[in-house]
Amino acid sequence: MSPHFPIAGIIPLDGAAPELSYPGLSPQLLARVRQLWSAAGLDFDHSWRVGLRSLPGFRALPRIEAAPASTDVDLVFLYDQAVLWVRALHEAAAIGRQVQTGELTADQWHGLAALSARLTEQLAALRLLALTDLPMPAMQIARSLSEDVDMALVILIRRKLAERFAACRSAEEASDFWRRHIAGGRAFRTISEKLYAVGIDYSADTDYAKWRKSVLTTLGAAVHSNVLKTEAPRRQPGTVMMNGDSLHFATFRIHELCAFAQLLEPDLTNALETAANSAPSPNPLAGLAAPMSAIIVNQIQSLSAPPSNSSKAAKHH
Repeated sequence: MSPHFPIAGIIPLDGAAPELSYPGLSPQLLARVRQLWSAAGLDFDHSWRVGLRSLPGFRALPRIEAAPASTDVDLVFLYDQAVLWVRALHEAAAIGRQVQTGELTADQWHGLAALSARLTEQLAALRLLALTDLPMPAMQIARSLSEDVDMALVILIRRKLAERFAACRSAEEASDFWRRHIAGGRAFRTISEKLYAVGIDYSADTDYAKWRKSVLTTLGAAVHSNVLKTEAPRRQPGTVMMNGDSLHFATFRIHELCAFAQLLEPDLTNALETAANSAPSPNPLAGLAAPMSAIIVNQIQSLSAPPSNSSKAAKHH
């Protein structure tokens, strides 16, 4: 198949197995994921069709015969499960906002519902861009997505801040809120201080903080100008996508959102389960939010290296 495929791509049949949308997927990774879902008592195939195949713009990956490793395909497979969890989080948070369960305040539910809705749109757009030759827009979205992850975590930490966010009624108020509390690394400082209190050191001088700053600086360059590139990028033979760095960083940040949220708000999983059970009518996506949290955290170890087109050594999972 030619590496220059149309953006419409291939839409899998309704009853097709999920793995058919990921040609070249590592059998070991697929087996591990299915085992995690089975252990949680969840139906992976049905959940994938409900939460991923219905994603706006969803398409199967192209089959690249010359691909040297499964790394790129494995990354999209992990990314898609992160997308599924965010969609489930949104459905559960929207119900929690309506029924106002006791673990979180109404303002916190409001914030999680709003931010997870925005994250879902960003993730859907980034997925499309990752399979096309448009790296700059992908970088812009990845940067915005990272800020939304930080904001969601801050809302879980500071209830007063969640109240101020919920009180925003205009674009000007929202912009002022963002500038005062989120932009310039303010949200991350709040998060790192709280994480330090539970035994995780992400202070400015740690390797993680330096890596994060380096990535966000690169992504920020795409937001403000196009000076890093003087000509349109070209896809290399055997590559599934050109924007693997953005996709990898976005997946990593959603994994962090899932893991850190449970550390910063230990009652979150119970709150998501309570919300899902309180739905006026069955909501299959909302019911995934709590049990999928453990699955997403368990998959962090599978996201062990950047994709092959940005790393000298491709690593199989």
